[in-house]
Amino acid sequence: MTKSRISLADALSLLKQNKLSQEYEINFLADDLVEATDAIKLGALGIDVPEEKIYYDDASITEDEAFSGEWIEIESDLEDYKKHISIQLNVDAEVQDWLSTSKVDLDELVSELITGFYKSAKVLEK
Repeated sequence: MTKSRISLADALSLLKQNKLSQEYEINFLADDLVEATDAIKLGALGIDVPEEKIYYDDASITEDEAFSGEWIEIESDLEDYKKHISIQLNVDAEVQDWLSTSKVDLDELVSELITGFYKSAKVLEK
């Protein structure tokens, strides 16, 4: 599936209108910054925000007076997240048109093709 590239401003506008989806890809500019809460919302939609683009407004963070005790580090799914691979496909205009109009799940297709290629390569090694 070919994604539409939009600016950060357009993405945040669509996010506020609940119209943003995985069909979009954000074209980050050098000076673009994303508030941490918006980065979380974008991530929940499957839109990756580079870490260097995320900023935290420390002034807006207030202490939770009801909390008492020690902060305890928890395990996260960050390692699992790192296992996902992003690729960029360069295809000619005809293929791009076909992908944009077809109902092919491109992520699933590429995953199956690579897995099949890997299995074939392993068989040939023997």
